[in-house]
Amino acid sequence: MLKLGDSTNNIPLIGPKYQKLLDKLNIFTITDLLNYFPSYYSDTSKIFQISELDSLEKKTILCTIDDIQNIKLRNKKFITKAKGHDNSSTIEIIWFNQPFLNKTIKTGSKYLLNGKLNAKSNKTQLYSPTYEIYKNRPTTHLGIITPIYSTTDGISSKWIRSRINYLLKNHIYLLNDLKNILPQNLQKRYDLINLDTAIQQIHFPKDQTSLKKAEKRLGFEEMLKIQIKLVKKINKSRKAKSSSINKSYKKIKEFLSSLNFEPTKDQIKAINEITSDFEKKYPANRLLQGDVGCGKTLVAAAISIPIIESSYQVAIMAPTTILAEQHFKTFKELFKNNKYKIKLVTGNEKNKNNLSIEKPDIIIGTQALLFRFKNLFSDLALVIIDEQHRFGVKQRELIISQNSKGYMPHKVTMTATPIPRSIALTLFGDLNISIIDEMPKDRLPTKTYFVPHQKRKASYDWIKKQIKNKDSQVFWLCPLIEESEKLQTKAVTTEYEKLENKILPGLRIDLLHGRLNNEEKNNKIQRMKSKKTDILVSTSVIEVGMDIPDADIIVIEGAERFGLAQLHQLRGRVGRRANQESWCFLFTSENVSTEAIKRLKYFSKVNDGLKVAKYDLQNRGPGEVYGTKQSGIPDLKIASLLDTILIKQTREAAEFMLK
Repeated sequence: MLKLGDSTNNIPLIGPKYQKLLDKLNIFTITDLLNYFPSYYSDTSKIFQISELDSLEKKTILCTIDDIQNIKLRNKKFITKAKGHDNSSTIEIIWFNQPFLNKTIKTGSKYLLNGKLNAKSNKTQLYSPTYEIYKNRPTTHLGIITPIYSTTDGISSKWIRSRINYLLKNHIYLLNDLKNILPQNLQKRYDLINLDTAIQQIHFPKDQTSLKKAEKRLGFEEMLKIQIKLVKKINKSRKAKSSSINKSYKKIKEFLSSLNFEPTKDQIKAINEITSDFEKKYPANRLLQGDVGCGKTLVAAAISIPIIESSYQVAIMAPTTILAEQHFKTFKELFKNNKYKIKLVTGNEKNKNNLSIEKPDIIIGTQALLFRFKNLFSDLALVIIDEQHRFGVKQRELIISQNSKGYMPHKVTMTATPIPRSIALTLFGDLNISIIDEMPKDRLPTKTYFVPHQKRKASYDWIKKQIKNKDSQVFWLCPLIEESEKLQTKAVTTEYEKLENKILPGLRIDLLHGRLNNEEKNNKIQRMKSKKTDILVSTSVIEVGMDIPDADIIVIEGAERFGLAQLHQLRGRVGRRANQESWCFLFTSENVSTEAIKRLKYFSKVNDGLKVAKYDLQNRGPGEVYGTKQSGIPDLKIASLLDTILIKQTREAAEFMLK
């Protein structure tokens, strides 16, 4: 008798060979196989007459096979030719290089066939249709809403379908043992079908209505598990104590008045929201979101004032040395009229000369903060994490636990990655959210162009003229070819040599990549800032923290390799001055897919980061858009992170269950 926890090799026709192949799909047990849901469906449930077939779309027919034979060709290959009929007409069916069909398909038997007519033939002729013998309903592969599964080499969707069908027909009792986390009262409240019915209908739906009900039930449970974890996290954080913070509104007002520019309304709103969080009894936990250049760093500086004025410390953690140093310079400039003690801590040995500052008010650094300089934290009350998805979960938790007096620091996470609100509520559901939609006055949108291969030469000529006549500066970006810094360095070095020797000779071209040490990186950045470099060829190391206001052109090679959210961040590296025109050119590989071209053309027309992210999510899914390694984005099978109603309902259900 089979059990849910049994290995898949207990199922007939799954031996050691197939078990190894299933392992690649993360299917190890019978439970895993039952929960291996289809990627999409092909609806072959409507049965047509032979006379209704055409060459435009695939249709399913039911016909009797009258004759079948193999024909050997001169090249020693075979075609298998069959004849069939229904009450409307006759048909000729041809398969290529499948001589075994002569024994598999029986004359006199009825078969379901799915395909479209050969447009080049004068005969009513089907080429290589899928087939299934018709004995009685329900069938497994055709004449139904057919589930299509993701596969690996050596396993077909049809084979996976047959093994799941075997379990559901011969061991239906297994569904009663599946763990059901949903109480009956909630199932009734949200009009959800039983779990066992949902599993049957997700694999072999009777009709579209049954499929929708199955997706609703399984998607609800999938999202509910995420929401339960989030609500537990919220409840835990609200039991923690936070340091008592003075309001310091007067000090913040004085600071903002001292600036040589006027903060935007969104910046003021974000400052007020976050400082109001500090007045609560439990630690603040807020996501500050806004496009590159919208002024998040100013907000970070302003919200640090009440913390320092209450005699506590602020820690700012950045994912790269470049960004940490950028924040350090910005904070020094913003607080030049204050006496706040600011320290920079990175893996760079030169920063050790900073260690003479006793009890710094603001500590800015990379993850070196976590391991090498713990002694700096004595009264930590606010942690600001820039681009938190670039840090692992444990790293983020480690910095949060630094207060030595038993209080939990307030936490503010800043991100320029455009994240639609529905996703932010799911991924960061334990955070309040502040959004800066407003860009500084006189900031012009970057003009973005998708450049086909035949227009590359014209782009090179135009860029050269801009550099010669307008004193333009250019970022020339190369993608990560593989998960290898060494290979990426090779790719960017090759591009640098091509530009310097063949494409744009005579210009001042420099090279920047992740394998350079910090001193070399800083020297190259300074050369660019002081206008001694025309083109900086770089890897995506420039994505975060590279602030060179005079740069007005960015060229992105292999643009199809990037998610649109990442492209949007890269585009934000140019056009950072008031009234500055800027341009972004998207270059692709030669054999790029039509789908990728469609994405890039959409991106070239839209400057709104949230619209870009939503489009990418609908077309590619969260795993590809944001990456799942560090971000904590769940790998959802059925539920959608764009389904705001589902997110709201499952949050309610999770709160109800945890009471």
